[in-house]
Amino acid sequence: MKNRTLPKRYVPTDDCESGGFGSVVKCLDTHLDRYVAIKSINDADDSARMRDELSALMRLRSKHVVEVFDAIEYDDGNISIVEEFIEGPSLHEIDDSINDVNSLIKILWQISSGIAEIHDHDIIHRDIKPGNMKVDSEGVVKIYDFGLSRNIDNAQTVGFKGTPIFAAPELYVQNVRFTKAVDTYAFAVTAMCLAKTNPPDELGFYPKKLKENPFIRSEIQLPEVTKNLLYTCLDVDPTKRPQMKVVRDNLKNILLSNSHRALLITDYKSPVVLSETHRSEFYDNPGIGSVEIAYSGSLFFISKLSGDVHVNNIRAKQFNILPNSCVIILGPAGRTQTKRIFITFDLSHPEVVL
Repeated sequence: MKNRTLPKRYVPTDDCESGGFGSVVKCLDTHLDRYVAIKSINDADDSARMRDELSALMRLRSKHVVEVFDAIEYDDGNISIVEEFIEGPSLHEIDDSINDVNSLIKILWQISSGIAEIHDHDIIHRDIKPGNMKVDSEGVVKIYDFGLSRNIDNAQTVGFKGTPIFAAPELYVQNVRFTKAVDTYAFAVTAMCLAKTNPPDELGFYPKKLKENPFIRSEIQLPEVTKNLLYTCLDVDPTKRPQMKVVRDNLKNILLSNSHRALLITDYKSPVVLSETHRSEFYDNPGIGSVEIAYSGSLFFISKLSGDVHVNNIRAKQFNILPNSCVIILGPAGRTQTKRIFITFDLSHPEVVL
């Protein structure tokens, strides 16, 4: 904030954080009676980086991403960004308090949700790490510091930028286009840190090819399927890393295990609710078709069938996963004189409670 005056509506407090790139000052916005964080650069040569950050934040709307309120433009062409002030610690500061698998998965699900939403806007953060996330007073994880962010159409390395241990291998190569997969890699290293895993030596140098799954040695043990998924996030080949929405959905399924409910209605017997306490139901149209619908704890599927069975007029197969809302037909699809039984299926989606 050197030699620059803030608009009168912003009254600085004594709280200020400084780094090599710039400084962040906590201010009272006297117009709206709320605290904000005003971020400025120290070096005019970094003005492009600040504008990249502003551009990214202006496009994003996510409860897991810090919100931008305003931009202040100075006579010399530099800017400051007025952001949501997060009254809370960074994940780096509270990682010792994450000491059980449920709290770890809740944190990882929030981070993955935020990154997935960032990617939905075709933005690459490029500096995902515990120090660039805070937890607000309601327990919501907020991702910030978009100074290294890029749109997917201008994502190319020139010189190395980032935090070495969290940086994907491709970021070390000169003049190479990178993808959203760099954030997937950094997310997995973040998960490793939060799970209290000593990073393997291979993460300290290029090309970072791991000898074994590091999550096997985590102090907080994640479910096997999650450990394997996170390991694929660390693949040297970015095309083999999963999309963040796949990681998000995997974690959500674990958090919501056995809490789904589905309603089945037909005209030949009473309505049925499938849930943790009633996991399957059988329907039969004698001589024509039969089906058993089952609940696995995370999804509903056809566990058994025989004869003519259709889902939304498409012939069903065993182990087909049912969509959120559909009609199951015991009998041929289309116009027919054959007696048919129609079963409506509706799934109510539970939400993760933080």
